[in-house]
Amino acid sequence: MLPDVPAGLAAVYYGTVYLLGRDVPAGDSMLDAVFFKGPFGATGSALHSVVPPAAALLVYALARSGRVGTDPRRILLWFLVGWIGHTIADFVTHVDDTRPLFWPLSGWEWSSPVSYYNPRYYGREFFLLEHGGMLAISLYLLYRRVRGQRKRGPG
Repeated sequence: MLPDVPAGLAAVYYGTVYLLGRDVPAGDSMLDAVFFKGPFGATGSALHSVVPPAAALLVYALARSGRVGTDPRRILLWFLVGWIGHTIADFVTHVDDTRPLFWPLSGWEWSSPVSYYNPRYYGREFFLLEHGGMLAISLYLLYRRVRGQRKRGPG
């Protein structure tokens, strides 16, 4: 979720500006302002790059190998893996709202043939696959929890 926080902040910002009676961009200009050019656009691009979380993952691995610090539940590790996963998922599901994957090292962008929302680029199929996967994982985790509680017996 971290890479999308700047877009949420931008939406709140522009909503506030609008409620104060000031002019705000409209239509595609608004989307462009929220995601790319507005006050939080550069931050969103930085957070959608694999470079920051990969660098942090390298530091984490080096710190763990030297036994510096503790992370018994590996919360930081899973946070960084999730951040990289979000970035890669966006990379393969964005057609016309792409971001540079290796920013600041490279400005190269790739337009995926699959969109997470646009039906002209398999958006419906992706929606069904994504939500079906989330449902399957949720049911599996629920099953494991219920099964685990039965094995332990009443509380």
